[in-house]
Amino acid sequence: MVSINAQQSGSVRVTPLAGVIGAEVEVDLANLSDADFEAVRVAFLEYLVLVFPGQSLSSDEQIAFARRFGDLYLYPHAPGIEENEQVLPINLPDGIRKGRWHSDATFDEAPPAISILAAQQLPSRGGETAFANQYVAFDTLSDGMKAMIRGLEAVHDASSHGRPKEDAVHPVVRTHPETGRQALFVNHEFTRRFAHMTRLESAGLLDYLTTHAHQPEFCYVHRWREGDVVMWDNRAAQHYPVMNRPEGEVRRMWRVTVAGTRPRYVPD
Repeated sequence: MVSINAQQSGSVRVTPLAGVIGAEVEVDLANLSDADFEAVRVAFLEYLVLVFPGQSLSSDEQIAFARRFGDLYLYPHAPGIEENEQVLPINLPDGIRKGRWHSDATFDEAPPAISILAAQQLPSRGGETAFANQYVAFDTLSDGMKAMIRGLEAVHDASSHGRPKEDAVHPVVRTHPETGRQALFVNHEFTRRFAHMTRLESAGLLDYLTTHAHQPEFCYVHRWREGDVVMWDNRAAQHYPVMNRPEGEVRRMWRVTVAGTRPRYVPD
């Protein structure tokens, strides 16, 4: 356990949750001092996924917390909740369905940097979210593979959402704009092929990379509890919605998203 002392509001307690990703943070997000916020920011950059238990944020409080990290990202094709368009409702279908590993909206030229999800209504069981560390995904590749994919670019599009013309080209290896670390930046949901290659030519290597990205050793699986708020770094983590809850039961979340910058690769 790591305890980060805050100057104005006691301490922010940070407890790692898995080997390489995820930590639980004990703090009141609705009453976050500047010192506490800095402790949260430092923990976020280290652990990529932070779990804040026992929260009861209003939509305005969730937005206010997100705005401390930057401007908000709005999804043009997805309406917000009635009382606040900046809060996106996430209501996944019930029953057993197959999800896909992804980082949010990588079909955008500037994909979102951070997603913040607050539990509103949970099923009796199921509905977990898995997360995978993409720094470690890159670091564990062989030197030969790293040399081959550095400098490659890939095409991402929204065809899985019915919008194939909504696309962008991003580096396969992304340099995190705050930490400077290298992360693998391809995913099952949105990455279609390498730039200047056909889908057939891309298939073998792309399938290997997108599967390697979520090895169990890179992952943390979050089992949601009432009052949980979870934030993750889309620049260096992928996530997977586990759709396995009982028929007829509801899993309802509020998501607020922080805008990001265009992905870049900066050689070491």
